[in-house]
Amino acid sequence: MGAWHPVTNAQANEWVLRQGTLGAPYAVVRRFAFGDPNRPDVWFRVVTWAPASTGRELIGWCRSLEAAAAAGWDYRCAEESWRHHLAAKRVDAAAMADQRPPASELVRFYRAALRRRPTRSTMERTPSGRRT
Repeated sequence: MGAWHPVTNAQANEWVLRQGTLGAPYAVVRRFAFGDPNRPDVWFRVVTWAPASTGRELIGWCRSLEAAAAAGWDYRCAEESWRHHLAAKRVDAAAMADQRPPASELVRFYRAALRRRPTRSTMERTPSGRRT
């Protein structure tokens, strides 16, 4: 049996999300525990990435690390999609910054758009419900 080391007491509390090991960070997830220390109520807060916490913006609160990471990824995809949409309209960077919705709204609209997107199986059906 190996010797005990203080690292066994370490618990992850914050995660910086980035695409790949060299990618730029896009979100930060932080674990919070509330209430009874023996049976805490655990939540994960997701914010946009910025070098200092004062520059970060709330994306949302989640009940699991997996859901928080998914919200961070959806924010990354939503912001990229939004920027491409405005760039296609030839909107300049200053106007883009003025028009940018809050991060939580970007994610909400992005997820709603994904739910509305037709799937291959729905596109292959006739009005009577039979597949073509």
